[in-house]
Amino acid sequence: MRKVFFGLTLMFVSTGTMAEWTRISESDRKGGSVLHADQSSLRKAAGRAKMAVLFDYQTLQKAAGAEFLSEKIRREYNCQEKQIRTLAYSLFSLNMEHGDLIRSYNQPQKWEMVKPDSLEEVEWKVACSE
Repeated sequence: MRKVFFGLTLMFVSTGTMAEWTRISESDRKGGSVLHADQSSLRKAAGRAKMAVLFDYQTLQKAAGAEFLSEKIRREYNCQEKQIRTLAYSLFSLNMEHGDLIRSYNQPQKWEMVKPDSLEEVEWKVACSE
């Protein structure tokens, strides 16, 4: 009985955190990366959208003493003003948000204009499209 209960508990915990990552772009910057969006996390209201994205790096990244291969970011997009800001992020030791959680930050940042022909513009288009 304990094994069944433990298995069911583990199933509910795991499925609650699983994202549906869809590849939306790639880049040669930072040693190469693939950008994924979790469109199931997309929420829209009052001309704004929120969505989770994942940068999956081909080479080990280093920032402020942390080494990581994937970066999950929760973003907010101002669809009318073409702006973007980070709400939270998490760094993981392995690709596709696997491995150890290296660092996590949950503090909304300032709004920034979306730069033309950037990965942020790709995200903005996915999040703000009708």
